[in-house]
Amino acid sequence: MKVTLLGHASVYIEMTGARCLMDPVFQDPFEDTAVVSCPRRSIALDEIPPIELLVISHSHLDHFDIPSLAHIARTSRRCEVLCPQDNAIVYALEALGFKNIHPETSMKHFAFGKYELLTTHSFVSNVVEFGVVFKDKTGTFWNQVDSMITPAAAPQTVAQAGTIDLLFAMYASQNFKFFESRGSGFPHALHEMNLSTVMAIAPRMAAPGSAGFRFAGQGMDWCNAFLFPMSRERFVADLARVAPHIPTCIANPGDVFHIEGGVVEHRAAESKFAKMLEDDTAKLRFDPTATIPPLQDPNPQGFSSERLAEGTEKVLEGFVRFVRDACASSSDALVEEYRRCLATYAIGVVFPDGHERWLRIALHQGEPQLVRGDIVEPADAGHRIVASAITAWSAREKSYFYLRAFSRKWSALYELAEKDGLATLTPRDPRDLLAYYFERKAEGAEQAIKQWLDFQLKPYLGGRR
Repeated sequence: MKVTLLGHASVYIEMTGARCLMDPVFQDPFEDTAVVSCPRRSIALDEIPPIELLVISHSHLDHFDIPSLAHIARTSRRCEVLCPQDNAIVYALEALGFKNIHPETSMKHFAFGKYELLTTHSFVSNVVEFGVVFKDKTGTFWNQVDSMITPAAAPQTVAQAGTIDLLFAMYASQNFKFFESRGSGFPHALHEMNLSTVMAIAPRMAAPGSAGFRFAGQGMDWCNAFLFPMSRERFVADLARVAPHIPTCIANPGDVFHIEGGVVEHRAAESKFAKMLEDDTAKLRFDPTATIPPLQDPNPQGFSSERLAEGTEKVLEGFVRFVRDACASSSDALVEEYRRCLATYAIGVVFPDGHERWLRIALHQGEPQLVRGDIVEPADAGHRIVASAITAWSAREKSYFYLRAFSRKWSALYELAEKDGLATLTPRDPRDLLAYYFERKAEGAEQAIKQWLDFQLKPYLGGRR
């Protein structure tokens, strides 16, 4: 067996009887143009051989990339496709013309003529995903991807798959909650679990996997200082301290692992179609003291001022209707939570010329009270976002993956009561109201994922949809 890292989570596996791509992402930037592979790499698409098997672990955009899938469809459309039971993934694959799609659950074993596959479990509750064990007569490779495995559960997979020769381990503990709270603490518990999981699996070789990207592009680079507290080097060094008997290495784009008879050999830069151009991982250096820049709108899509104004007004009007209807009927649990806190909620929209448009709603009992203008009084919670992002988001042309660098959220909510002559204060941290509106309550929200997929698929379908 040969395992080639193409960059970030993209892996090419050559087994006895099948060539496979897992989570292929070929071009930079990706994830709605928000990120690029890090280390910087190049991929010669025409040099990648046709494949017999395609595996997609989950629908996050750094693993589920429509431009890359469209390229594969042109060369290997009749390959077997293994994916989770996720309607968005299946919809896109069918639209691109893949013929043999198999949506499956975790912990399913597949025995083919000369190789085997095992989908592995994940304890992440809000994502439909799996890792995969690949096995042939030469060896066994487990690509954990982003799936969260506990040390207690890992032996179940090892018992079913046998000794793991090579493990691409989850390690990154990426601090994406920073976008919600601006908190920059270190993920101690998750790092402990990731190290313990590798120890429980006890592979013949372990490499930190699936975290090789950085934010790039206009107005996004600042995020890197806050989001990646765990480096590949630190993970390998810590694993060596607690499990020196487990060999480790750091893999870069274009590196190839040869597995044969219980021996794993790491050969740097051996791939003929993937190449590391520069080790630029220093740009990911964790620095929670770095400056968060002012929120500005670079308008990367080049929207006209008229479209920005119209798109913003449409969102604000729809949001107000939703809140008023919810308050009148007391029918929405999230709005009611804000009302119990006697909350004021504000939305601020920043335009490319620097001016801002604000909406503030007092969510007390009775009719919500609105204030609109260029400047708004302080609020208990809210969402400040740039006009081009809110316009692209509402039109389903960009996902929230892309928008995170262009929005700021805050919350200082609590419920207050009197008990036995003392004040009692209960902190509350409800979901952001604007994000909830977009995802659940805005006009057409039930079709939002489909609309976004159709927008992404349009360049590749030639009028078929």
